[in-house]
Amino acid sequence: MRRVRAHAVVGQKRARRRSQYASYMASAAWRIRRENWVAHQEYVTGQPVCCAVCGSQEWDDLHHLSYDRMGQERHEDLVALCRPHHEEMHRAYDAGRWRNIGYEAVMRRLLRLACEKYERRTG
Repeated sequence: MRRVRAHAVVGQKRARRRSQYASYMASAAWRIRRENWVAHQEYVTGQPVCCAVCGSQEWDDLHHLSYDRMGQERHEDLVALCRPHHEEMHRAYDAGRWRNIGYEAVMRRLLRLACEKYERRTG
């Protein structure tokens, strides 16, 4: 009986976090943060923003490598990805074998692996 309740509590917490995330992503604060991230990235690199994996300037998504500072993200918490690579990152994470490592460590590792895979394919 306790195990069922524990899973229910975890499910409720996850639902609350997802709701908070969805609200933040739809907010003016996120739009401003995204615009500031792009401006800073272009200033630092002197180049237009592109997908961190394939280099496409048709990037769609600003992906969180960490959710720990949601709403107060550091520049390095975010990375530009095209939609296919963003979806690939989430599919790999959702596969489950990574979950006990921690989201940020996994995402940084998956980003490196995706870049290496892309380089081998096109290199």
